[in-house]
Parts: sequence; structure tokens; C-alpha cells
Amino acid sequence: MHHAQKIALTNNPVAVFDSGIGSLSIIRELRREIPYEDLLYFADRVHFPYGTKSHSELREIIVNTIKYLKRFKPKLVVVASNTPSVQVLDEVRRTITDISIIGVRPPLKEAARLTKKKHIGIMATEGMIRSREFENQIRREVPQHILVTRFNASPIIELIEQGVHLENERRTFNVISRVLGDSIDEKIDVITLSSTHLPFVKRYLNSLLPTVRFIDPAQIVAKDVRKFLAFYRMTKKSGRSNLRILVSEGKREFEKSVRALGVREPIEEVFLTF
Repeated sequence: MHHAQKIALTNNPVAVFDSGIGSLSIIRELRREIPYEDLLYFADRVHFPYGTKSHSELREIIVNTIKYLKRFKPKLVVVASNTPSVQVLDEVRRTITDISIIGVRPPLKEAARLTKKKHIGIMATEGMIRSREFENQIRREVPQHILVTRFNASPIIELIEQGVHLENERRTFNVISRVLGDSIDEKIDVITLSSTHLPFVKRYLNSLLPTVRFIDPAQIVAKDVRKFLAFYRMTKKSGRSNLRILVSEGKREFEKSVRALGVREPIEEVFLTF
């Protein structure tokens, strides 16, 4: 690669996407880890939620989304969603070979290392919890003597995407309590937040389960991205960082949630053909 080409690439954005507001929890960490990078955030609400799609539907959506994002010439694409990262990312990488892709996965090794009660919980989408790929990851990363309880957090994710957690505390508490069930804090001491939406209800989770430690993989992903850029000498080391936000549907509702989280950038609505 010529020097000029290298510099051009350095100034290209890091693209980050998921099916809605979830990515923001990762954008937040990325801004800490790679403060000068330009970020392109695509909230693909047309395809929300990823967590109920079939394997082939999901693979199709992710391949098409990454192809769509190519027009912004990203130096890297971050799939800021656990469900596709676990279920289809390996296949997607075999299809799309001309762009680097980093995903986000449940931090099972960390959870296994941290548990003292030898029992961890995983909050994730219905699709991910049922998937064979996820079972394989558990088998690989969690030692056999540690129990794993899966919680289908799809109802909570739905609520966060609608912004209910910002205005209706009681309903949010009720939905979360229903998902988690009773008396889990006696048994479980570590729970992974394996949907990028879930960090937005962390204060609810902490007050419901004060003795449980919740792990958010956003920091792990942000560090992976920083190391990747450094390794390939693509890091932008100075200048202003610019955040560009695109949404594929429901701009008004999305804007409300994003503003409530303190994001001021303008939001552009885009129209997809897939």
C-alpha cells in the first residue's frame, strides 16, 4: 500500500451498526478508546429486532447491511450486536472478504472467571439463546462445573428500543422482573449483558439485583477496535472526531431516545432497498 493510500484510509470512518439504539452503548466506549476517529453509526430499525430472525434471514440482512455501508468507505465495520455476531459472523466473513469486520460476543470467559457461586446468567435475545452457535460458544468457553442460566431478554430489548425505559419506570421494572424471575440473586452472582441494548437499563438491573455483577462487553469491543487499528497502522491520531448518524426507519422516535442519552448530532433518515 502506498503512503498516500494509507493516509487516505486513516481518515476513513469506523462504521458501527445494529438494529437500533443498541450500538450507542458501544459508540460511547469507542469515543473513549479511539477519541479522534470518525464514526458512522447506522441504526437499521427497518430490520429490528435481529433477535427473532431466522438464521438465513439474519445472514442475508447482515451481508446486505455491510455491502450498503461500503459506500461510506469504512476502514472497519463493527457489528455492534451480539445476535448476528454469534450466529452468522463467521459465514458473513467468508462472503465479504474485502472489508474487516469486528463483532461483539457474550463475555463468557470473563463471567466464568468472576463467578464465586459457580453459576452465571446470560441475558440475550431469543434467537441467540436458541442458536447452535451460542451453545458451541458456551461449551468452548465455560468450564463444565459452572452452571449457565439463559434469560430471554427480547421483551426488555423491545421496550428499550421504544424508549419506554426513559419514561415509564414501573413498566420497565415489571418487564425486567418477569424476564429474570424470582430468587436468582441467591444462586447467580454474575450476569452478562449480551445485547447491546441492555446497558441502558443497568441502573434498573442493579437496583433489582444489588448482589449480582453485570458485565457489559462494550469495553472489550472498543479495546479490540483500538488494537486492530493500531496493528494495521490505521489509527487517526489527531483532529476532530465526527459522529454521523443514519437511521433506516422511525427517525422521530429514535431521535427522542438518542437525545435523552445526550447525543446532539443530527440524524439522517436513509432508505434501504433490502
